Amino acid sequence: MRVDEATASWLIEHPGAEVFIDLDQATLTLPTGVSVTFPIEAFARHCLLNGVDELGYLQSNLAAIERYEASLPAGV
Repeated sequence: MRVDEATASWLIEHPGAEVFIDLDQATLTLPTGVSVTFPIEAFARHCLLNGVDELGYLQSNLAAIERYEASLPAGV
């Protein structure tokens, strides 16, 4: 996760501080009330919000994967 330099400095100066992270809004809120946004890759965000890893994601789409594979010509 990347945040602006001021926020990063605050976090370094306050180890163990409890922060609030909102994945829906991609925000981090410090105990001081300061809130900043941070970039997060869409797939990573999806997995974190849905409690799955890459394998779990693939398994949840198994039916669609099997339909796609069945549609391919033999030998592909």
